[in-house]
Amino acid sequence: MGPKPSKKESTTKKPSLIESSSSGRDSVKTIMGPIILASFRTFCHIYLILETSGVLNSLLFPAYGSIPGSRYQKALDLTALVISGSTYSLWRGSAQAWSQILSVFLLSIPTVLLYSFRYSGRLGPNAGPLFAGLVTSFPVTMVATGVANKRLAHNLLLSGRAKQKRIIVGLIPRLITTTVALVAHKTSISGFFVLHGTLFVRSKLALYYLLAIPQALYTPSKFLVLVVVPMMHSIVFSSYTLLPHSNNILNGTLQDFGYSLVARQESNTGYISVLDNVKDGFRVMRCDHSLLGGEWLPQPGYEHNLREPVYAIFVMLEAVRLAQPDSGVQEDQGLPKNALVVGLGIGTTPAALVAHGVRTTVVEIDPVVHDFATRFFRLPSNHTPVIQDAVVFVNQNRYKARYDYIIHDVFTGGAEPIDLFTVEFLQGLKDMLDEQGIVAINYAGDLQLQSASMVIRTVLFVFPSCRLFREDAAAVEISETDFTNLVMFCRKTAGSFGFRKPTRADFLGSQARQYHLLPQYEVDPTYLITRHGEDVVRKNNTHELAKTQMESALGHWKVMRSVVPDTVWEKW
Repeated sequence: MGPKPSKKESTTKKPSLIESSSSGRDSVKTIMGPIILASFRTFCHIYLILETSGVLNSLLFPAYGSIPGSRYQKALDLTALVISGSTYSLWRGSAQAWSQILSVFLLSIPTVLLYSFRYSGRLGPNAGPLFAGLVTSFPVTMVATGVANKRLAHNLLLSGRAKQKRIIVGLIPRLITTTVALVAHKTSISGFFVLHGTLFVRSKLALYYLLAIPQALYTPSKFLVLVVVPMMHSIVFSSYTLLPHSNNILNGTLQDFGYSLVARQESNTGYISVLDNVKDGFRVMRCDHSLLGGEWLPQPGYEHNLREPVYAIFVMLEAVRLAQPDSGVQEDQGLPKNALVVGLGIGTTPAALVAHGVRTTVVEIDPVVHDFATRFFRLPSNHTPVIQDAVVFVNQNRYKARYDYIIHDVFTGGAEPIDLFTVEFLQGLKDMLDEQGIVAINYAGDLQLQSASMVIRTVLFVFPSCRLFREDAAAVEISETDFTNLVMFCRKTAGSFGFRKPTRADFLGSQARQYHLLPQYEVDPTYLITRHGEDVVRKNNTHELAKTQMESALGHWKVMRSVVPDTVWEKW
């Protein structure tokens, strides 16, 4: 036997403190590097999926409106994220297999969504968007997020230490899905795409495919051949693309209901189209699930430049020219007048003002609306167009410009743009109003709702003298709903005012103006402003009004479906 080793020689040398620290840092770097990279890739993947889901949801707006159409999106997305992020083990099988299924689903889902529109009339604005979301965006988000988390879990298992694996794999997917949910619903990359134009490549459907195809091709699948037919149907054989042949397809359907498509485009406020009712002889412009205005098509022998408006409310707005103070102070009729119109529609009111020699500035956020009003509704060119957000315009010009008349008519899509009904915005309009000037504010909604009371209360808070007129007579019996247009005529200074009797020149040769130019159905605001509390709408406190908009939007949806047949809305 050899000599027994000494105790010193048999003892393993312990690493120094510096060596141990250095080794620990290297170990952390070895672990954290792949974890950070895998987590970042998962974050981007899930964020892109939520963007895709958002674009898919926006395809609902022409059939349901933007407010009912987006009602369930956030809840469905968050539910899908929670399910897939907290139970990633639910996805049995490999991530590769699920990715191949997802690829097929992503490219065929628009066909399912567009097909569901034919049932929108039966399902209504409540169940319709929910059903569409459950069969389209919800499963896409859930499966895609599940696949991303499964891949992340696999990478974490390969990189983590044995005792750390369970903690890391259980925690990180939850953190990522929570973070993505918070970020994605605050920002939107799809918002950077400006959808102006008539080409398919500039439509929402094209934007969806632009986001979906790279995700589908990320995991090539032999099953992708199955999506050729549904994609061809959505792009080539349906009426939902903005291609010349799809317009012909659409007109073939609309003719059975007495309508004909004149033009259509995607824009920054939604889907804009111009339609002729061939049977009854009028033309309308729509934005998503709302009508912006309409006029009767000229009959043989009609010689006037201005066409007859279909809707009386736009004629009543012209009554700003008839307003005069009761104090006996008469305005100098010889001086040229200046008018500001916020919200164009088809241009009924500004066209009439221009015809009366009023120098008119029109502020319209949507360039397509202005283009269509000019091309298809004969909006005269001798006005000053400002294609800009009205809030920005007022902030820039509130101390520079002065107007004798201001028309505030911005309702669309089933609800009022909240920023344009705040104390701050209305105060800006007041600053731009001449001392003897008058503003007409059109509010379209259900007067029984809290939202109506808040808006009316805010207007009366800013302007010291107002008179309110309905578009039509109030019902004798009080009902649960009272959807109408309410015009609030207000002056900058205190004191009562009235309306002079219109002359023949005021009518511009229009029968509609003979009947509807002079306001008739006055409303006592006391009852409207004393209900539902005492709040007014302020810039930093708009959430209360936003919460009540849903009821108004649902009522508006039903009104629109009673005016235009279901098929016209469903086929775009």
